[in-house]
Amino acid sequence: MTAACRLRRPGLRAHILHALRLLFARKAEEEAVRQTANAQAARMLDAYGNSILRLAYSYLHNQSDAEEVLQDTLLQFLRTAPVLESPQHEKAWLLRVAANLSKNRLKYNRLRSADELRDTLAAEQREDLSFVWEAVKALPQHSRAAIHLFYHEGCSTAQIASILGRKESTIRSDLRRGRIQLKEILKEAYDFGPEI
Repeated sequence: MTAACRLRRPGLRAHILHALRLLFARKAEEEAVRQTANAQAARMLDAYGNSILRLAYSYLHNQSDAEEVLQDTLLQFLRTAPVLESPQHEKAWLLRVAANLSKNRLKYNRLRSADELRDTLAAEQREDLSFVWEAVKALPQHSRAAIHLFYHEGCSTAQIASILGRKESTIRSDLRRGRIQLKEILKEAYDFGPEI
């Protein structure tokens, strides 16, 4: 080792060694806390696990969700480490937390179901309208632009006239002609003959 690589400041070596000892001591303390928490979780699971699971299942009617609530309940107990007077208070606390977590999960499931339904309906609506926009593409340029801006972008006839640099009366005529042509295109494509 060269002179440039040696620890020059007096006490630096001792300081580093002290910091390392503290780090390893913290690791040992964390390990002791972890072992204590694991033992406490095992005790609570043995003592109250079935009660918590039955309560969660009574709310959720789903075994895997009830098991997740059981796990979350035990984690919440370990995180908050409440000081309780007796085992009855401990059980009551755990059941109250399990009930609240179950209610939260029910709300979440309802919201998720509503979002999924909304997404499904929106996709179906887009799919239903996609054939109309394909028919719009077959229109002449002026009618196509006017219909797109009016229906898809929500512009007024005055705004469309300004955007396209044409008279408002001409835009209204383009829209009327476009609607008539669109009706014919869609009738040809989707008319299955007279109903029986």
